[in-house]
Amino acid sequence: MNHVLVILTLILLSANAHASGWNDYSLDIGDGYMVFRANSMEVSIGQTSGSLILYPQDYIGVGPVIAYDIKTEFILTKNAGRASRNLFENDTFENIDHGKEWYFLIPKVTNEPLGPYTKAAFSDVLREKGIQNIEWVRPKNPNFWTPLLGSLMFIAIAIPIIAIKFFYVSIPLLIVVAWGIMRLLKRRKQNKARLSNPH
Repeated sequence: MNHVLVILTLILLSANAHASGWNDYSLDIGDGYMVFRANSMEVSIGQTSGSLILYPQDYIGVGPVIAYDIKTEFILTKNAGRASRNLFENDTFENIDHGKEWYFLIPKVTNEPLGPYTKAAFSDVLREKGIQNIEWVRPKNPNFWTPLLGSLMFIAIAIPIIAIKFFYVSIPLLIVVAWGIMRLLKRRKQNKARLSNPH
């Protein structure tokens, strides 16, 4: 039971590290527009002024922006779906549904999203407006070090907890590692001595 509690604690610490902003970002995609990531579910399109244009949570069943394309007059987005988790009765949480895709077209003149469209309906809209050569770009965190620091912090917290909680495993393991290193060093020393004094 204690083992389960430790594992759950580490999972919660990891989730907290991710939820507290380590992986959130604002990505400039040009022409005064941004991709805003507040969490894994809330990835939106907005302006550099900070105002949101496409907030997926405003649409039933629509999840985060997973790809975008910037055209001269439009912004195109591909969004994942959103589905209820239903782990228990009255569970209000939702998960990203990658089995579904929704599409939006945002005219730069109005900044009013058109959609959501299914893939087939979106293809018809693109054909109607003469939009071609779609090149989807997946939004990525422009700050490489921020999520890395979050992961390193989690590791720094987790290792001492594991070492203390499972000392009966970690201490023998450290002894075995130390013994192995000492044996390796001794063998190298013997090989050096043998080579320097072949007779």
